[in-house]
Amino acid sequence: MTSHRQNRMEKKSMGKNMFRVVMCTSLVLAAMYSVRAQTVSGTIQGLIQDQQGAVVAKTEVTTRNLETGAVRKTNADDNGTYRIFSIPAGPYEVSASAPGFRTEVRTGIAVTVGSDISVNFSLTVGAISEQVQVTSEASQVDAFSSTLGGFVNSSTIRELPLNGRDWLQLTLLQPGALQNAGEYQADTSRAQRGNGLAISISGGRIVENVFRIDGLVVNDYANAGPGSSLHVNMGVDAIREFSVLTNNYSAEYGRGASGVVNAITKSGTNDFHGSAYYFHRNSALDARNFFDG
Repeated sequence: MTSHRQNRMEKKSMGKNMFRVVMCTSLVLAAMYSVRAQTVSGTIQGLIQDQQGAVVAKTEVTTRNLETGAVRKTNADDNGTYRIFSIPAGPYEVSASAPGFRTEVRTGIAVTVGSDISVNFSLTVGAISEQVQVTSEASQVDAFSSTLGGFVNSSTIRELPLNGRDWLQLTLLQPGALQNAGEYQADTSRAQRGNGLAISISGGRIVENVFRIDGLVVNDYANAGPGSSLHVNMGVDAIREFSVLTNNYSAEYGRGASGVVNAITKSGTNDFHGSAYYFHRNSALDARNFFDG
């Protein structure tokens, strides 16, 4: 074998190896993005049938975000089922249209962080230009997952009083989430790594939880809860909603052996809006204690 031919074969082999590396890296990154998207956004899925219970294949399903106007479309498969992934949280209008049937529109569909929402349709025979408007709220009971946990919506975050405006205090509203009284919160040594709430979920240690904001882990370097040297997490006005998963959650979250706090921030809408607040603390407003006489 000549040296020229050997060099050519080596270059060809290197090219194949480089191609394999690039393909594997692309697949891993795509999988990571898909997992991150699913933990942050939600999914709308369901079954399309006619009035006799027969499936209606190839039905076009359209979702429209009522806050931003963003539209997503898909077609049902041969079994009449459809599934739309990576739906950002918010209120939605879902419609289904098929030739020979009236277009059915469902409103009042609320997608929350990491949720799977079931929206089924029962189409009636008629012209596709005719519409059947159904206004009802979809059930928030997730029938597709065995995860145990709770949900804190934007109204709760906005209306409940928070000492220091720390949104993580609302995790204590969920069953199984307790503040660890044995962890001295005012310990100044913790200022080097954050002084967030020491939360025990489902009886686990405070360093066995994972805190996520928009899919990014925000635990401190010791894997404890996030928090500034003032023992708070500022930005309650930026948090839209969050869920607290206490048991039996899927492997897509990872890192947490006890619980998962999965939060998302607010995003823009088609309406101009804003907020302002004034935080005042004074001992004159405190309740009288035993020694005040």
